[in-house]
Amino acid sequence: MRYLIFSIIFIVFGIGTIAQTPDEILFLNGKVIKGSLLEKTKYEFTFKTEKQKEFVIDKFRVFSYTQNNKETIVYEYDTLEGNFLKVDTMKFFVYGERDAQYTYKPVISNTIGLVVGGTAGYFMHKDDAFIYITAPLVYTVGTLIFPTKVHQNKLKYIKYIKEDEYLRGYERIARSKRTQGALKSSIVGVGAGFLISLLVN
Repeated sequence: MRYLIFSIIFIVFGIGTIAQTPDEILFLNGKVIKGSLLEKTKYEFTFKTEKQKEFVIDKFRVFSYTQNNKETIVYEYDTLEGNFLKVDTMKFFVYGERDAQYTYKPVISNTIGLVVGGTAGYFMHKDDAFIYITAPLVYTVGTLIFPTKVHQNKLKYIKYIKEDEYLRGYERIARSKRTQGALKSSIVGVGAGFLISLLVN
């Protein structure tokens, strides 16, 4: 009897968890928002986020939406609209972008950016040479020559890892995040280095 009660409770909670699965919208840039899809029209979606913020989303920005764990693709192959990739190909590309959005962290390049920027900022004040102010830009451009690496152990699904378009999508977002991170971290480093040099010297 006790096991029967526990089984019923487990089933009830399991059904409740499934029922509470949030809706999702997957954008063409790989970003995902979760919440409730309130309304769908031919041209737009009305969506409420988990933070209860409601807004309207243009359909042309969306690849797919998910309700009750079922994904519905709204992207359409149409060269006149600028959609040059076919649906299956675009699916791999967007999935690659999505995984990069959530798994790629440019920790090493950001750390190096802080060091490079800090060193430049320190000597910019010490030597009174403002040529060092270009260090963030030079460092950011320098990061572009290095390839990005897909961290398979962080991926939720690895079945697409051998698809070229998946890798291209992952590369696009990862490179963008690394470039932005390099610029921001090196600028912060310049400011910190300049302040340290100001205090020390």
